[in-house]
Amino acid sequence: MSLQAIHSLGFVHRDVKPDNMLLDSTGHLKLADFGTCMKMDKDGLVRSDTAVGTPDYISPEVLQSQGGEGVYGCECDWWSVGVFLYEMLIGDTPFYADSLVGTYGKIMDHKNSLSFPEDVEISNEAKSLISGFLTDRTKRLGKNGVDEIKRHPFFINDAWTIDTIRQAVPPVIPDLNGDDDTSNFEEVEPDDSPEESFPTVKAFVGNHLPFVGFTYCKDYQ
Repeated sequence: MSLQAIHSLGFVHRDVKPDNMLLDSTGHLKLADFGTCMKMDKDGLVRSDTAVGTPDYISPEVLQSQGGEGVYGCECDWWSVGVFLYEMLIGDTPFYADSLVGTYGKIMDHKNSLSFPEDVEISNEAKSLISGFLTDRTKRLGKNGVDEIKRHPFFINDAWTIDTIRQAVPPVIPDLNGDDDTSNFEEVEPDDSPEESFPTVKAFVGNHLPFVGFTYCKDYQ
């Protein structure tokens, strides 16, 4: 519902991930951090030459925009939804690798790299939903509107629908002492250690991955 509202206002979020989601006082999920949002043109597309987002959750079309004329629409957000759904059900992101370039390589080769581990049991409906999100943007679930997502068998149940979910009782409701209660947030200790200096790293460019599986990257100047 949050993405539906953002898209209806003509914006793409571009950084949908668990870290940008919060539970409100009633236990319902809220989407946060709109600093990466971009206004869509009249044709429903955004044009950018910068790959904005978080590596594990970024879509192939956004990744390819780095260093070139990227053109994509709100379907990039639905890709990220597929990633965090996979993460919640499986326990890890679908394209994780030991290196950034390795992760990007798997994302670009998602047709072959997406798999579901046999030792984790999830429903066929969940696999279908995730696979519908983690596919090419031209046939991605949600490209033709949010209604096709709402109709997916994964969401069929007797308790609620996506349109009525805010009337349902959430499974977890925060225990709060008031509107200014921050007890559910981690305490951040001040870091007094001296700053470290590192070599300047060259920015990653999406067109540096013309060959899927080619993992060489000259990181430092």
